[in-house]
Amino acid sequence: MDLKRRKNGKENEVGGAINKLPEVLRCHILSFLSTKDAALTSVLSKSWRDLFTLIPSLDLDDSTFMPDERPEECERTSFMEFVNRVLALHSNSPITKFSVRCHKGVDSYLVGDWVVKALRRGATDVTLILLFPSRLLHTCTHPNIFFHGQNLIKLKVGCGGLGPFQHSLFREDVIFTKLRTLHLISIDISRHYGDVIFARLLSKCPVLEELIVNCIKWHGWKSGASVSSSTLKRLTIDCEHYYHESDYMLRHGPDEEDSDNLGEPLVVPAHFGTQKPRYVSFDTPNLIYLNYADFVALNYPLVKLDSLVEARLDVGPNQGQMRARDSDEFQAPWDATNLIMGIHNVQTLHLTSDTLEVIADFCKMVPVFHNLNHLSIESDDERGWHALPLLLINCPSLQTLVFHGLYHRVTDGCGDACDCISPWSSSSCLSSCPVKILNILNFGATCGEMSLVKHFLKKMPLLEQLAIVLDLDASLEEDLHLSQVFEDLRMAPRASPKCKLEVVNY
Repeated sequence: MDLKRRKNGKENEVGGAINKLPEVLRCHILSFLSTKDAALTSVLSKSWRDLFTLIPSLDLDDSTFMPDERPEECERTSFMEFVNRVLALHSNSPITKFSVRCHKGVDSYLVGDWVVKALRRGATDVTLILLFPSRLLHTCTHPNIFFHGQNLIKLKVGCGGLGPFQHSLFREDVIFTKLRTLHLISIDISRHYGDVIFARLLSKCPVLEELIVNCIKWHGWKSGASVSSSTLKRLTIDCEHYYHESDYMLRHGPDEEDSDNLGEPLVVPAHFGTQKPRYVSFDTPNLIYLNYADFVALNYPLVKLDSLVEARLDVGPNQGQMRARDSDEFQAPWDATNLIMGIHNVQTLHLTSDTLEVIADFCKMVPVFHNLNHLSIESDDERGWHALPLLLINCPSLQTLVFHGLYHRVTDGCGDACDCISPWSSSSCLSSCPVKILNILNFGATCGEMSLVKHFLKKMPLLEQLAIVLDLDASLEEDLHLSQVFEDLRMAPRASPKCKLEVVNY
């Protein structure tokens, strides 16, 4: 009994201490909770009753109202009533951040009305994610949804079914004069006039600094895809997960005719992720960071990236392009030369294994990367290193080289950057390589990997540090332990006597 009293006493002390905190501090604590959880605190005491209505940020997600089993059966009425009541209670309070995420069953026009109310109350950061079937999204075109968005600083808009947001987002009388960050997810821009509409959208963002676009449907744009902005500093374009809305539907909100299949796993069509763009241009002279993932385009007419500091490229061939490349009479109609030449000023460069093959197969030349000091390569056992020797030769200032795995397709095209074909070659592009730091991640310590590391040690004269991170998920050959890997490599001949070796596992 005494123990129970002491326990209750401590809980009361903690509760009393929180109640004594200033109101502004308690509001700050509540801002880290979802709006639903923050509203639950109103039952704690009289002083907490209306406190959540003073929080300037609202995070509304109808999934918190769903049962754990078969959430698609949940009625959304309670969620809509909750949001309407919260906004009514907030009628005299400013809103700075507004986020709403909902599925089929929520009145789509009502969602637009919520956004309008938030914007009228001064919201500068808005997130709108609608996981509706594409057919229903055509009703979610509130005519004034972004009419009051002049004060927006950050906007994130997305939907699971590629909905037509251009009816409101691309209105001619809407200008985002303060918008600095724009994030678009699966936005369906007109197939034939998408280039015009997208250009119009960017022109309505005169101070935009960051643009993130996921799953954009730009492969069919009439004049090709183009990103043009003189103010843009950070750009992320991820098109590798593009899908056809006619063949692919998120099971978050199936159509009525598919009601018998509710809750089934997501079914991906065979041609998922195969659509390639015709032309892609980047007219972004002040861009500092570029993250671009897509299938290689027919051409890149304009690539203006004069200020680029860091680039991450995941540009690869689709199945059709790979079949054409592997044919005996291959003449590539696709040309990625301008894209690679356009990033010649970068200081940090991350390349996937697909991009390495694009450089080898779809580029007529490779620039000299005078400013490049950090190069990161992702490896794949089905992709070759054909482009690696030329890349290393064309990086005279390279200081750090990172490999995410050493496994790659063994061909004579790898050249002398590895020992796959000619381990006893006396010449090597590595002999003139200026790299001082070599990091190898996801190392499996197979015979091939161990031999390749010894090849690096033997050929790289300026190497000062070699750091290897073991892949714990891989079964180390012959049960090699960390100490054995270290000892084996420590005894290997090396071109640089001052090279320090480190082997770790995470």
